[in-house]
Amino acid sequence: MAVLGLLFLMPGCEAEEVVEEDPVEYEITLSAEPDEGGELSGEGFYEEEEKDEVMVEAHPGEGYVFEKWLEDGEEVSLDQNYSFALEKDRDLTALFVEEEEGYEVEVKLEDEAMGEVSGAGIYQEGEAVTLTAEANSGYQFLHWLEDGLMTGEEEPAYDLVVEEDVEVEAVFSVDQIMPPEFVFDLYHRLAEPEENIFISPVSIYLALSLVYNSAEGETRDEIAELLQVADMDIDEFNRKCLAFRNSLEGEEDGIEVSIADSIWLDEGFPVHDQYLETLQNYHRAEAKESAFADPKTTEKINQWVSDQTEDMIDEVFAEGEPVPARYFVLINAIYFMGAWTEDFDPENTEDKDFTLPDGSTVEVPIMHRESEEMTDYKYLSEDEFEAVRIPYGGIETPGMGQDTRMAMYLFVPDNGLDEFYEQLDAGNWQEWMGSFMDLDGTVGLPRFEMDYNKDLKSILKEMGMEKAFDERADFRAMSPEGHHLYIDEVYHEAVIEVDEKGTEAAAVTVTPGMGEPPEPFEVIADRPFFFVIRDDDAESVLFAGAVTDPS
Repeated sequence: MAVLGLLFLMPGCEAEEVVEEDPVEYEITLSAEPDEGGELSGEGFYEEEEKDEVMVEAHPGEGYVFEKWLEDGEEVSLDQNYSFALEKDRDLTALFVEEEEGYEVEVKLEDEAMGEVSGAGIYQEGEAVTLTAEANSGYQFLHWLEDGLMTGEEEPAYDLVVEEDVEVEAVFSVDQIMPPEFVFDLYHRLAEPEENIFISPVSIYLALSLVYNSAEGETRDEIAELLQVADMDIDEFNRKCLAFRNSLEGEEDGIEVSIADSIWLDEGFPVHDQYLETLQNYHRAEAKESAFADPKTTEKINQWVSDQTEDMIDEVFAEGEPVPARYFVLINAIYFMGAWTEDFDPENTEDKDFTLPDGSTVEVPIMHRESEEMTDYKYLSEDEFEAVRIPYGGIETPGMGQDTRMAMYLFVPDNGLDEFYEQLDAGNWQEWMGSFMDLDGTVGLPRFEMDYNKDLKSILKEMGMEKAFDERADFRAMSPEGHHLYIDEVYHEAVIEVDEKGTEAAAVTVTPGMGEPPEPFEVIADRPFFFVIRDDDAESVLFAGAVTDPS
């Protein structure tokens, strides 16, 4: 508590001294149950102005284990070292229980948001135990690990005979909400074998999920077919979207991924509260109201996009002009920064010939790195191409068979991209992803930058989303005026920079209105190549592109 002394002076009166108040003091009282269960620390008197948080500790005695802290008979914490704000007197009891004889089976999971596990406890030698794992909505159970090693068990019920202390982990992953069929159907409709291309399927998919929530009737049905969720309840779809983006976002050891959504509304445009709540709760979409006729709104939208993409994309609408939309604008932005697990040494970067689609060459800086360990890279060789997995960051994904969670997959065809594209489909993709193997080798990759933009309206109409773009559109899930609304365009822009340190990429999707040691490999991307940035945990393609001319 802060005490302020004031001195008032009045004509003809002597100054009166204000007496400072005593500091506020709280008492923390601790007791153990039973008394012999353990020792406690942290009891005493604390002055509020000296301490704003207190920690009490429980130290089990021999033959006992700590169970929980109680206050007035109610559980307040399961942590042996319990911290709390100093706000009042506290009378806490540490509950200890006798340690059972036998072997401990510890059952855990990496993130409690993914699911629940049961079966942990103390068991006698030779006792049969069934452990269970149940995934929460938006997640799926994968397999069991025992003392950090794969068990081969992929069923959610795991039978175990207890012979010693053991730690068992249930491994979950996010449900795959964005199917590879969507990714490659979209990519094929955009790709030209002789042109550079770079898109973010994730950004496009999540932007369309905002549109999906806006629609009703046949408009919604068409978008559901496009997103391949026609058989899924929309509430379940939204829960899966939330789990999916939660699994992607974050910063960890050299990798950063951020995703942001927003909905911009023209002043006075009526919107259902339920719609805005859904977008906020499941897609974290910020709702912003502003006058579209005022060019300052355009500046605000551009600034929001710039902020979300770390200035990689700074303008989606022409500055100084009104917003080119009526009523609403839906936006998704994604930002990725990945440091290579092992840098390319700049001293090994050399200007070399890159063969263009027409057979001519252009000189570009190509980075080179030779593996130091067999696990540095993963390699795939097929009849008409070679491919290599170049990892980002250093976070291990236990039990997933991958050294890191995210990587660039580089595909270098023998005979140009057109023949490679004939093989690029969801079925082959799944087979390829399971066929990469650890192998020593050398990677050569051009340093390059790319900025690609496209109006996806005609592409999405070809894929079956037609009614949303004309007078047949039905967006009454968004607004009571929804039968008068339609989408003017779906603008997508993606930017990437690749150098010796790693990769920085961003995208925005705007809707106005995803035996013997073998010989070392050598993959040198000195001709047109296809690449993706993939999250192996979520089995999702964040970005995909092709480089035909890196100069």
